[in-house]
Amino acid sequence: MNDIVTELLNKIFAILAIGAVGISIILIILKFSIKNSALLRNIYELINTNFMTFAWALATLATIGSLYYSEISGFLPCTFCWYERIAMYPLVLIIGIGIYKKNREIWMYSLPFSIIGLGISIYHYQLQIFPDQNSVSCSTEASCSGSWIMEFGFVTMPFMALSTFLLISVLLLVPNIEFNKGKSALKKKSK
Repeated sequence: MNDIVTELLNKIFAILAIGAVGISIILIILKFSIKNSALLRNIYELINTNFMTFAWALATLATIGSLYYSEISGFLPCTFCWYERIAMYPLVLIIGIGIYKKNREIWMYSLPFSIIGLGISIYHYQLQIFPDQNSVSCSTEASCSGSWIMEFGFVTMPFMALSTFLLISVLLLVPNIEFNKGKSALKKKSK
């Protein structure tokens, strides 16, 4: 039974990971394109209003997924998987507290975790793409260059983590950065 559910989840999470990368790209494009279209402004406003809820939902789904894979499916996490978890799990609490307290500024505390997790995930994913590298952090129990999952020929667990950290980072950044005459600046919110 677990094998059937795991295979189904592999496909679902792989599709969601690919979708997360696509949505990240679309949100970045929307940031620069909203001036002339009412529809784009409405989509952007939806994101701007609910960015913390979306980021929290992603972090929660990633946390539940990683726990399912290790505790139910029996996939032994490697060292970099643990580092990615260390960056992801606090996001559920930090963003959740921000939502509960209605504090939109919590993105500043969440973003470092997301950016660090993104960097770790990129490195981990490239270790799987180019497995002949030596990595000092990998253990003999669980290889960092090995893969429990390979969907569509390129989606692995580190790719799933990468796409999740990417979308969370974009969700946290895009509504909170303004671009004025070629210069970017963080939005200063009045209290």
